[in-house]
Amino acid sequence: MQAIGSIKWKGLAVVTMCLAALVGCSSGGSGGKTAEPPAPGTTAPKTEAPKEKVEISFWYSWRGAEGEAMEKAIADFNASQDRIVVKGTLETDQKKQLTAITGGSPPDVANNFGYNSAAWGIQGAMTPLDSYMQKTGLKASDFIPAAIQQTQYKGVTYAMPLAMHIRMLFYNKDILAQAGYDKPPETVQQLEEYYDKLNVIEPSGEIKRLAINPNLDIYHYAYMFGGGFYDFAKQEISPQSPGFIKALTFMNNLHQKVGGLEKLNAFYKTFGQNGKPDDPFFVGKYAMVSAGEWYGTMIKNNAPANFNYGIAPMPYDAETPDKRGSAVVNASTLYIPKGAKHPDEAWEFINWFMQPKNMAKFDAAIGNLPTTPKAMDEPAFKDVPGFKEYFEASKHKNVVTFPSIPFTEDYQKAIVQGTSEVFGGKVSPEVAAKTIADKMKPLVEQHK
Repeated sequence: MQAIGSIKWKGLAVVTMCLAALVGCSSGGSGGKTAEPPAPGTTAPKTEAPKEKVEISFWYSWRGAEGEAMEKAIADFNASQDRIVVKGTLETDQKKQLTAITGGSPPDVANNFGYNSAAWGIQGAMTPLDSYMQKTGLKASDFIPAAIQQTQYKGVTYAMPLAMHIRMLFYNKDILAQAGYDKPPETVQQLEEYYDKLNVIEPSGEIKRLAINPNLDIYHYAYMFGGGFYDFAKQEISPQSPGFIKALTFMNNLHQKVGGLEKLNAFYKTFGQNGKPDDPFFVGKYAMVSAGEWYGTMIKNNAPANFNYGIAPMPYDAETPDKRGSAVVNASTLYIPKGAKHPDEAWEFINWFMQPKNMAKFDAAIGNLPTTPKAMDEPAFKDVPGFKEYFEASKHKNVVTFPSIPFTEDYQKAIVQGTSEVFGGKVSPEVAAKTIADKMKPLVEQHK
């Protein structure tokens, strides 16, 4: 899955059948003789009736080629055992998931995003999975820490991370070389220098090329500048932390240097489609982009032949070098809806997907990162562009996730609104941060 968005699923059925042993058949060494009848006073062995297959439903949100990859994975699971058969249906509306759960007719398995785990879990929409993990030997330590942490709240695991996503810096080597640079910027201070030199702006203010989109990931850079969003020890949000304000100020400065949103919006209107041949990075309208792990495959498929690019970590703040390597994980997950008719069989399917070979085969097919180091070692990724760099980056100690809290959705909406008002010149970063904190205070108190 390339982006966080809404989800809708419809059922995927799992069927299991055990064949009854044949009774009364001759053995291979019987010489064709029929079996002797049971001796007087004895009882003939009972013939067991064939066990019925267990059918489970699976709602998933992958579509197009990704959906085809999921259907192939389902077929592989069905062929791997003789008790369960899974049938899947595309469903991309999260509200319908909740409606099905509250209405008492949920699917047996569904996929979601990690940031929903805490909220859905405490509302009773997701089945806790820790007892299942213990029974099958699956441990939280098997996963990239940030990936599994996004699915947990107060020690309870509500979903399993199947794939994850982080951002890195893609840069056009030829454009940088023309400006005298033989490597990408390593710090945000260098990034500002590159920004000033690589931007191409007409005397009228019309933007022809940008070094990078100034609307960088605020979550990523809040951590990079030493900030955060939630203090679990104090059970308090922290949008007013110096790191968050510094990140917002840095991004706002990049916006204002090129004329603000008015000029930027006019520039954005000239863009083609992301990942297609007219992608702004492919045609030279950006010298650098911040993008997820799937972007290398898009370049391979749709960028000009011999497109000369590199991949590097996002620039860090030289004043907080201990935060170098920071990245924010978002995970695509599998979970068992509360009230599922076949939770044990649903877990068997989920657990199958958590095995390194199976996870790697699916994630490689859709160009996503696996969530376990063992899956990263699988050969399925050897030909996926850029994954060597992403694997190294995803194992860094500074890889984190946005806090798994019950009001994540509301919190992130407030952050988006606050940053938009700053970039639009309506308020200062300090005022936006305070507004976010004030808006979230009732929810923070509610969930203490």
